Parts: sequence; structure tokens; C-alpha cells
Amino acid sequence: MMQSLSDKLFMGSLILLMISIVVSGIGFQFVNWRAQVTDELDGETQGSGSRKKAVMDRQDKSLGRVLRSKLFWIAIAGILISIGLSWFSSK
Repeated sequence: MMQSLSDKLFMGSLILLMISIVVSGIGFQFVNWRAQVTDELDGETQGSGSRKKAVMDRQDKSLGRVLRSKLFWIAIAGILISIGLSWFSSK
């Protein structure tokens, strides 16, 4: 009984984690990342260094959005709780 509950909680939390990552921005940023970086670099030289910096800044911002997301932390807590339940049920 406890193992079944732990498995369902883990799978539900994993699905929630994937949804929170997509909703927070990482999942969709690669679809049109070239256009966004090009827009950010208007007026600047299209040098390799500035392009890499713009891409890295964009990735840092999207990672920050994910880490501030409440859905992300709820999913992480659910995964940790399911691991705990699984560990206690095996004893």
C-alpha cells in the first residue's frame, strides 16, 4: 500500500516538475532562441563574444525563473516525500 502511494506520488511529482520547467520558460526558449538573441543584439556588433554573452544571460534568466517557481519546489518536495515513503516502507 505504502509503496504504491510512493510510486504514484513520485510519478505525479515528476510530471509536475516537467510541466513547471516548460511553463517557467526553459522548455520553449530553444524554439526561437536565435530570433530572441538577434533582437537583443540590435545595435551591437554581431561578434562571437557578445552573442555568447547574450545567450548565457538569457539562459541565466530562465533558470532563475524556474528556481523561483512554486510548482518547481512543490514537485521537488513531492519527489523527496515519495523517496522518504519508499525508504520507510522498505524497512
